[in-house]
Amino acid sequence: MEMKSRLGPARFWLALLAVLFLVAAATSGWAANRAPDFTLKGVQDGKEYSLSQFQGKVVLINFFTFICGPCRQEMPHLSQIYQELQGQGFQTLGIGLASTPQQLKQLASQLGLGYPVLEGNDAVSKAFGGVELVPLTFIIDRQGNIVQKILGARSKEEFEKMIKPLL
Repeated sequence: MEMKSRLGPARFWLALLAVLFLVAAATSGWAANRAPDFTLKGVQDGKEYSLSQFQGKVVLINFFTFICGPCRQEMPHLSQIYQELQGQGFQTLGIGLASTPQQLKQLASQLGLGYPVLEGNDAVSKAFGGVELVPLTFIIDRQGNIVQKILGARSKEEFEKMIKPLL
């Protein structure tokens, strides 16, 4: 008798944990989630850029900081990919966090980045799930859905393998 009463609550908690896990997994996954729109100022030209203005294109969004070494290593590769694929409906956007506009402009110039570098803020960081570590890159398909979330630096070849099938 005592064994049954212990087994009942154990099953209840196990079932509750399973349901909570499934709900968390369903709501935190990035596949097929709509990318949040934003409007941010470009540090190279002072223009306003919105994600929605690139509707119908494959978009790579790269979050970085001025002092991030791995970010600086991968950004020239992102610029090369942008230069090579922009005619095929591809756009790259860099979003600098925890950095001044002057630092971001200096970095873009120093690395010769051909894509817009935008001055990020807490709102855009939160909209993309709370960016805490960089580099953090999102790849968005032509329908505006996040199809890849990539934490850490990657090679040019790795990015191309993720991007080219979407073009």
